[in-house]
Amino acid sequence: MHKWLTFIFLFIAYSILGQSGFKYEDYTYLDHIRSVKFHHSRLATSEPILDLGSRGQLILSFDDILGGDRDYKYRIVHCDKDWNPSDISEMDYLEGFNDEEINDYSYSVGTKYDYTHYRLAFPNDETSCRISGNYLLIITDDDSDELAITRRFMVSERKVSVGSNLVRSKKINRLLYDQEIDLFIDTKNYQIANPQNEIYVTILQNGRWDNAQTNIQPKVVIGDEIRFDLTSRIQFPGYNEFRGIDLRTIRTRGFGVYHIDVYEEEIDVLLELDRRRGNILFQNYQDINGDFITETLEYRSTEQRGEYLNVHFTLESFDQIRDGDVYVIGAFNNWRTTDEFRLNYDLEKKVYFGSGLLKQGYYDYQYLVQYDNGERDIEYFEGSHYATKNQYHILVYQRTFGKRYDQLISVSSFESQLGY
Repeated sequence: MHKWLTFIFLFIAYSILGQSGFKYEDYTYLDHIRSVKFHHSRLATSEPILDLGSRGQLILSFDDILGGDRDYKYRIVHCDKDWNPSDISEMDYLEGFNDEEINDYSYSVGTKYDYTHYRLAFPNDETSCRISGNYLLIITDDDSDELAITRRFMVSERKVSVGSNLVRSKKINRLLYDQEIDLFIDTKNYQIANPQNEIYVTILQNGRWDNAQTNIQPKVVIGDEIRFDLTSRIQFPGYNEFRGIDLRTIRTRGFGVYHIDVYEEEIDVLLELDRRRGNILFQNYQDINGDFITETLEYRSTEQRGEYLNVHFTLESFDQIRDGDVYVIGAFNNWRTTDEFRLNYDLEKKVYFGSGLLKQGYYDYQYLVQYDNGERDIEYFEGSHYATKNQYHILVYQRTFGKRYDQLISVSSFESQLGY
């Protein structure tokens, strides 16, 4: 019986993972899936990171704007540090069962768009993680077996402590634009036999995987300290403070909103004209580091009462970029250059313009140029400054000799400070 169950689990897993277009990354596969949030239960703008054995939970939520009743199920896969499937069985990393249904859902009430809101709390009574490391959460439509959502999350142990310091870039030509990280690991309470071959570090800026620094290895061990002497390698463009819009109310104009039109079947929101910021004096102000929060001021329950809005972006640009396209990006679309948020150019008005569907809430965003050769450029419209406040996460992985998976032995975070 045990062998048959194992065979069934493996068959289901490979059927899902073998689907065309499957990605081991944060991705939304269906256009009618919207407002996907994945975070620690304590804070809506946190990263999906858990301590192994803790009582904490991660919360996944999303809307299906087709409305009605649809059954979604979830599956969890353990991955290595590079986000490939680990060479271990499901029974090694999972306590409980995979392919459980999401039973927590509710219907929209009195909104222009009918939608169904889904919520999953993890770990739960059915499923939890046995070991640390990288994990992929997979959501599928149980009726059609279509992929709906994949989201990365991490389960960490607290075996070592990490020291970090943000400094000015040592590259003269990037002195005013980049943020460089000095890094060391304290192993006083956890001995590592061969740090140069066992330890790998990943650094995330504002929770983004598209510009993450990965597979950083130590260079020298001094006593109980593992040091990373990588001058000018561990650095990120500081970019600029994020642009923000307050869409929490449709009764009056929130921050960044120019005009609101409420029709019988939809709501149009025209944002204020955005301008290029690359050559203007840097100004520090509060943002949420590219994230978004769904919320409505009209009602207590955003999950059921939040409206979906047609949000219109306008970006001043005296020249059209001939060898690339301009996009709006942020955590709301996984930092991806999606067709929905690609802007068109108006030769007469000298602006880029476009619109996308967003649920009521507060959103951070940036403008990105995607060139025809594949290069992505945020600095063109946003600029970059060494003094910008950014949130950094440092993930420390260990693969000891003979072990078949990568442990995540530490996660630390810090915020870059103005004038460091």
